[in-house]
Amino acid sequence: MQLAWLEQNGLHESHFLTPSNSIETDDLEDHIIICGFGRVGQIIAQLLSERLVPFVALDVRSDRVAMGRALGLSLYFGDAGSREVLHKVGAERACAATITLDSPGANYRTVWALSKYFPNVKTFIQAHDVDHGLNLEKAGATAVVPETLELRLQLAGAILSQAKLPAQEIATALDEFRYRHLAELTELCEASGCSLGYGFARVMRKSETQPLDYPDENHFTEGTLPI
Repeated sequence: MQLAWLEQNGLHESHFLTPSNSIETDDLEDHIIICGFGRVGQIIAQLLSERLVPFVALDVRSDRVAMGRALGLSLYFGDAGSREVLHKVGAERACAATITLDSPGANYRTVWALSKYFPNVKTFIQAHDVDHGLNLEKAGATAVVPETLELRLQLAGAILSQAKLPAQEIATALDEFRYRHLAELTELCEASGCSLGYGFARVMRKSETQPLDYPDENHFTEGTLPI
């Protein structure tokens, strides 16, 4: 019955990651796990593919999985919050996971599972608001990023480009706003007594004594970003 359903939706039994099935992940090392293949997950997959960064993606929507498989991507039908499924995609050897599932509950459960069973994996996730971000932080997220800030900055960048400003000047303006915005929110979080912003405050203090260039991997080694 299950096999017929999978084939009807363009999938094979091996794509459905249950404890009774397996996939070959022995060649995966320091790879990225994309949990959720919606709009954000697809963008991340495209960026990783273009730069030949190894990754594997998970989703529970058959149409998304079928689309990704048709493009030759390592996308499987499976629950990213399952310890068994995460093991099957080599989570113990992965370097990071990005979590962009469709519901807050699924996101929370996946962060918790990765933090508990695969603490070596750094988890990056978006949050709708401060409360949501705090819950994700408590679940073990490495970095929680604002859901709407970058979208707003993209809009601002498009408007600035119409003012015939040089591309580098626009990029600099957006970077300055981004870090000023996050610094202010860090102060609010610290004043309110919450820990959201831990780790990022260290980066902001560093920026007071030396120029802060584009983010690198060292900026998100611990803690979360403020919402």
